[in-house]
Amino acid sequence: MTGEQKKFYDIKTASDYETIGDDIDYMAYVDYERREVVLLFEESDSKEDWINNFLFIPWPIKLGGEIAWTTLGYARAYKSTKNKPVIKFMDLVLDAPADFHTAVRGWSFGSAMAKIAARHLDNMGYWYEELTTYGDVKCWLNPFYKSKAKVVHNYVASNDLVTICVPFFHRDRKCKVGPRFSLRDIFKSEYYHNHYEDYDYTIWEDL
Repeated sequence: MTGEQKKFYDIKTASDYETIGDDIDYMAYVDYERREVVLLFEESDSKEDWINNFLFIPWPIKLGGEIAWTTLGYARAYKSTKNKPVIKFMDLVLDAPADFHTAVRGWSFGSAMAKIAARHLDNMGYWYEELTTYGDVKCWLNPFYKSKAKVVHNYVASNDLVTICVPFFHRDRKCKVGPRFSLRDIFKSEYYHNHYEDYDYTIWEDL
């Protein structure tokens, strides 16, 4: 299993997420073996998550004193966390050794929460090195915004229909993986959305 596959596998199989706010599942932890501090956000796993996924109305959210434009659903969901995930992550980063890698990661609905959290960190002036999302959903109305992380990967499989469910919005950086789009395979969209550990990330892993 490659590094990018393992990151997704960790998000998918973790069992000790903390649930806060409007059913937002997150985890902030220090991995001493891999020498990294990580903030993870899980996929949609409730009716509330799906309601927020489909509230496409443009909506402002204040992040670290600056306004960003996202969707009503994602703004509502992120606000419900009361900043607890980013605060916990920042505390862990400050306590960890200075050379530890710092990363924000998410999957599906969690990709939107991860990107909003990353922008929150940007606006507060907190440095993190990596933003990686899988089954990435679009959450920014401003097409020119990009995370300040050194490494930004928003992974999208062509046959994963979840990744196109927010029209007219944008992502930080689109990274295509998996087989080419196929009308036949769109009926297997759930499979493609749930198996990012199977894709080849060779063209992205060194970027």
